[in-house]
Amino acid sequence: MEENKKSPFMSSLSSGIILGIVLIIFSLIMYFLDVDSESKIMWLSYVILFIGLYMAIVSYRKKLPGEIMTYGQAFLSGFLTGLFTSVLVAIFVYIFVEYIDTTLIAKKLAEAEEQILESQPDISDEDLDRALSITKAILNPAMMTVFSFLGNLLLSTIFSLIIAIFAKREDTSIA
Repeated sequence: MEENKKSPFMSSLSSGIILGIVLIIFSLIMYFLDVDSESKIMWLSYVILFIGLYMAIVSYRKKLPGEIMTYGQAFLSGFLTGLFTSVLVAIFVYIFVEYIDTTLIAKKLAEAEEQILESQPDISDEDLDRALSITKAILNPAMMTVFSFLGNLLLSTIFSLIIAIFAKREDTSIA
């Protein structure tokens, strides 16, 4: 049981679930407030992710003997937390796009068409159709889920690498 306390897996699992739920709640609040996904307020989700990862790493550090944690342990704790968070958020994205806001993909396609026409007003109909077919291939629930997972995992990894620098506590006693 003592060995279980030292493993980052369970600590990261619970932290990842909590962080994922917080990010999902934030997303739902922004959705119900009709905040555009391009709005600057959406950057708060990155702040939430960063703070959540920091708290998860520090929480795991407190479980270690003497609160001594190497850079690798700190990174692993953050990475695992980010992994579990990314899985949970990706599942939410799939459910959201597939069942909650079924018009989201159509809205995004219309926005993409509008942006293409604004940036290239003299584009031919064939080129426009080709560009929209590529966009449509990417804008489906499965691909959005994959991109959500990979994007969150990449960002969590980068944040964990940075946080681990400051969260580590090495043994400074003379052996």
